[in-house]
Amino acid sequence: MVRSSLKLWIGIAVIVVVVFSGLLIKYSLRRDPLSIERSGKSLSEKGDGMPENDGLTTDAADVVLSTDSDYLTTIDSVESQPEEEAPVVTQSTEKVDNRRKTETTTTKSTKDVKEEKLKKAKKELEAASEKFDKAGEKLDQCNQALEDAKSRRDQLQGEYDNAKSKYEESKRNYDESQKENFNKGMLGFFESIGDHKGIETLNDSDLVALANMGDSADATSLECMKRSIDYLNFINQIRKAEGKPEVKVSCKLMALAALNNDLYAADNSNSNPTDLDEDLAIGFDDPFTIWYYDEKDDEGGNYLSLVNEEHIAAGFAYSHKNGNVHNVLFCDKGYDAGRMMPVSEFAEKFNAYYETAIKGKSYSGAEEAMKHAESALNSAKQAVTDKEKAAQSASSAYGSAKTVFEQKQNAVDELE
Repeated sequence: MVRSSLKLWIGIAVIVVVVFSGLLIKYSLRRDPLSIERSGKSLSEKGDGMPENDGLTTDAADVVLSTDSDYLTTIDSVESQPEEEAPVVTQSTEKVDNRRKTETTTTKSTKDVKEEKLKKAKKELEAASEKFDKAGEKLDQCNQALEDAKSRRDQLQGEYDNAKSKYEESKRNYDESQKENFNKGMLGFFESIGDHKGIETLNDSDLVALANMGDSADATSLECMKRSIDYLNFINQIRKAEGKPEVKVSCKLMALAALNNDLYAADNSNSNPTDLDEDLAIGFDDPFTIWYYDEKDDEGGNYLSLVNEEHIAAGFAYSHKNGNVHNVLFCDKGYDAGRMMPVSEFAEKFNAYYETAIKGKSYSGAEEAMKHAESALNSAKQAVTDKEKAAQSASSAYGSAKTVFEQKQNAVDELE
């Protein structure tokens, strides 16, 4: 009796252990599938470590199991009832899901990053392209400015060389002994050809006080007298074209015209004290504009004086010390004009004297002109140097901009 009770309790204990172990294993499966392996190993180890069953123990278990078969069936039926289970989430599945999410996120992030990089690279390329274009324009402008500066320098170099040549010539031809003759102006010329009427006309006139024969702008100077002879030649061209005889010239008439001219230049009025026929032009570059071209059609007084057939000789004067003043005096037959001669002969005598007297002219004017040309040339040379530096700087900036542009272009090409 005692033995039967012992077997019963042992059987009950075994059943409880089995049921509890089953529940524990099932719960573990829900949390971690790896627990199956661990549980299996544990059970295996326990099985290996258990002592071999003796006949008594085995029999008792068998008795309990066979005796309480209904009880075991009830337990099994309860355990085997199907349950509506939620998806099992284990550590392994969580890792897989997280890895997939990470890969998806990483894939999207990489694409977005690439697009952002490409967008940024294109923006930088656009900015680099704009700077590159501006650098090119700047370089072209600097190169053009340099070419213009070089052209200006070459032009001024020629002007300087010409001024220097004139200075050296005037200095070489300068003759101190002839300086007095140059400063005498037309009086020195009259003396050189022995024309006493001309000398007396100048020296005996009260108007001679207005004259400055050494001043190249004065009507009595050699410079203005030389130009006046050219105007006389033009008057004869007009008279010849109009079918009139040429007029001659005398030193007296030239002196009277010069004295009147200085008077007009001094008070800017027309007060001819000679009673000779006179044409006057004040403030004109070309006196024949009003004397001939403007009055020819209407046969004005100045025009009629130019072509008057009764006029046999003339004296012309020009000055520019107080603006341009031109005047010409005409005389007819019966007037004592002194020794008259053709304009061509008078010009020949004057030019011979002028070539010797001009040697006495101061070369300070030529020297000043040379220095002025030299100063302008030096400024032009400095301008070329400055433009060269600017062009070099622009070229360097252009090269840098080109390098940056190419780098940005390569970056875009690699991302596309």
